[in-house]
Amino acid sequence: MKILENSLPVINSASQKYLDQAFVDEFGLPSIVLMEQAAAAVTELILKLADSGKKVLFLAGAGNNGGDAWTSARQLAAYGFEVSVLDLFPEKSLPPDAAQNKSAFLKSLDYTNSQIYQLSNFQLRPASYDFIVDGIMGTGFNLARPLTQDVLFLLKTVNACENTCRIAIDIPTGIDSATGVCDQEVFFADYTVTFSALKTGLAAEPGCVYSGEIIVAPLSMQKSWLETKLIDLYKESNSDSCLPRVLTLDTVRHFEIERPALSHKGNYGKTLLIGGSNGMSGAIILALQAAHATGVGYTYVRTPQAIVADLLEVSPESLIASIPVIALSDNTNNVDNADIIHNWQKLIAEVDSVGLGPGAGKAKWLTDYLTYICSASKKLIIDADGLNYLAEMDNWQQLFQDRFARGMQPAILTPHPGEFKRLAPDLAELLDQDRQAAAVELAKRSSTFVVLKGHATVLALPSGEVYINSSGNQSLAKAGSGDVLTGLLSGFTAQMSNQTEAVALAVFFHGMLADLAVAELGIRGVLPGKLADYAPAAYRKLGWNN
Repeated sequence: MKILENSLPVINSASQKYLDQAFVDEFGLPSIVLMEQAAAAVTELILKLADSGKKVLFLAGAGNNGGDAWTSARQLAAYGFEVSVLDLFPEKSLPPDAAQNKSAFLKSLDYTNSQIYQLSNFQLRPASYDFIVDGIMGTGFNLARPLTQDVLFLLKTVNACENTCRIAIDIPTGIDSATGVCDQEVFFADYTVTFSALKTGLAAEPGCVYSGEIIVAPLSMQKSWLETKLIDLYKESNSDSCLPRVLTLDTVRHFEIERPALSHKGNYGKTLLIGGSNGMSGAIILALQAAHATGVGYTYVRTPQAIVADLLEVSPESLIASIPVIALSDNTNNVDNADIIHNWQKLIAEVDSVGLGPGAGKAKWLTDYLTYICSASKKLIIDADGLNYLAEMDNWQQLFQDRFARGMQPAILTPHPGEFKRLAPDLAELLDQDRQAAAVELAKRSSTFVVLKGHATVLALPSGEVYINSSGNQSLAKAGSGDVLTGLLSGFTAQMSNQTEAVALAVFFHGMLADLAVAELGIRGVLPGKLADYAPAAYRKLGWNN
């Protein structure tokens, strides 16, 4: 299995513990050195943000996350900050390193004006502190053990504090590090200082929304060493799942599609978009505009006759024609069904990719042609109404398993959560608990690429590989955004031989268009129809020369 280069690994609580122990075993340093380095990263951030004398409140829990808080509190006090620590679980025994650092902080009280509080004698007032640092749970939080009412109330109070900078140690309390799923209240971080590597919960939806700006402190763990150890961990676990990874600008910028001076349109692929219906021409228009933005050589469109003129008016450069209708058995118009089917087969064989479904509605042609298109298309993207038709087929997963068994590229499915649940009703509960795991399970059982759309879109492969996209924003939460993604997928897959790279590029590019648009127009000002206008700026950001 070849993972995408320069994609970032993301880890959970178990992975972090494995890395920490491997570091101690291999380099011979005590684990308390890692805690000192972790706390120093938090301290360094606060020193960058403010001068000494500011008021800082640390929320200290009962695990090593609390130990990080006690340690950073001691360090900041030495820089002249007015430090307070809220000891949330004073009756609980701390792990050895955390206990030693709490003891060190207590011994320093004689030399500073630091304060220690407990929930019983503490009341948080607005604007009481310049910084509030979350060291309550870290990666120790698991939704199977929800937060107590006292902690939930504290978090709600902290989140209501205005003009206070909130910093999370490792991961905000209330976010499951392995999945990104959240408790009913979460620490709303302005910054998160995480250690060794990103946590899955910081990259995945919905946890990524509450993590603020993320700073990764390596704790002396070299990237190559960390990658090796994480691969070893997954081998030892005998898991058929893969290490989750994050798609970044560095991941996709190397996928450049070269455009030499002596090239022509035939060098850049042919894509076919099939969809649209009376009253829903906008969806297929958005898809074809996005396909053109990829630089694909030919864009064919097949759509109902009623909207052909609409599409030709907005995109004369596209090769647009109507979807032929198979005649009924009482054919009185001398329509030759054999010719119709032959022409379909010829077109689908000619193009490099097919994007199926945008704006199709409840169309008879989907019933007539869906199975053949799914079986014969070289590269296939299915979205929107195409997915809804699939969900009504009893054997849809077998259809794609057979396709894959014949050595064809896996089909690419692009569901939003509602469509996902229609495709796989038995995975609905898992989807709510762990988007990454649900996407991987559907990809494996159906032998497809699953692009699970959302704030942090998930790309899952039949091999078990799973990637979380880091680009994009809430401006994409508008009807039509998915049609743009379908067009990008169709255009890039038509041009690129490596389907994994093409899909990763399309997903990241889609989010990057939205990020560029928001910078100019604001969240509310971005319309899906304007996204393709930002393609030139996106290519410049990728560093592509042409």
